[in-house]
Amino acid sequence: MVRSSSSSIDRQMSGCDQEARVARILMLEIEFIPSDEFESMLAAKTKTQKFEIDTPKRAPRRRVAPDGEHTSCLSSALSEPLLSFAEEQFEFRRMNYLKFVAARLQTSLNPRRPSITKVAEIERLLVEAKEVRDHIIRSNLRLVVSNAGKYRSPHYGFEDLVSDGSLALMEAVDKFDYQRGFRFSTYATHAIRRSFFRKIERRQRDRTRFVATDPSVLISTPDTFEELDLGATAQTRLIGRVVETLSEHLSDRERHIVEGRFGLNGRSEPRTLMELSSELGICKERVRQVEGLALRKLQSVAINYTHTDTELSEAAPV
Repeated sequence: MVRSSSSSIDRQMSGCDQEARVARILMLEIEFIPSDEFESMLAAKTKTQKFEIDTPKRAPRRRVAPDGEHTSCLSSALSEPLLSFAEEQFEFRRMNYLKFVAARLQTSLNPRRPSITKVAEIERLLVEAKEVRDHIIRSNLRLVVSNAGKYRSPHYGFEDLVSDGSLALMEAVDKFDYQRGFRFSTYATHAIRRSFFRKIERRQRDRTRFVATDPSVLISTPDTFEELDLGATAQTRLIGRVVETLSEHLSDRERHIVEGRFGLNGRSEPRTLMELSSELGICKERVRQVEGLALRKLQSVAINYTHTDTELSEAAPV
């Protein structure tokens, strides 16, 4: 029955579809936290869906939602109950084991004659691992909101804090080693606060770079700037160069979101978060997070280019 089912799948899929799936799986970098028990579990053919942990029953906790306008956009995310220590151990163990098995199957694939059955199994394992990861993230979003309320300021708004804190939380989930016996909430809180501190320091440095000067200096300085009037052809060429630069440093999703948000893809008007959210099938907050990550990548690239140009100019003979 298994062989006939596999053959049916192979017949339904076109050759191009199969090649694209195989290429994506072979190029995928599957990262996980290793554990000595994974080898024995795999050897014994232990199934992840049969993991059992005795989780104590707890009384439901009353949730304190953020105030004002932020309640509506975060209430659904904060409805997920916080995980107990036993539940944390179970979820992190399960997520990393799923990735471990997927990585092991990936290394056993023959690039010349790959098994579509193995490819399908790798995809299934990764989807299940992502579902577990998303559950852990949702269960700990209250940590982001709680800390964001303490660090917000006129220069660092609540939404910016939640966006940056959510990215820090996602990175913490991928890096957390459950085998050390610590609570994830403690680890994640430190990661979120470090993210806030770094962002606050960067903004303070940026503000100190702008030094106030005597307005008379600006008045007496001749305005030699002339507005550059680009024709339609030149504008199209310039936009093409920008998009080409984006393609070198951003993923397909990041490039698509940045192009849409800033109108770089030939559209007359930039697109809203809701429009991109509906098109990509993700929530508005995720679009905002990907946009912020992409802009930070481009900022880093721009800084590197600036440093390189400065070094070259200083090294050039006078």
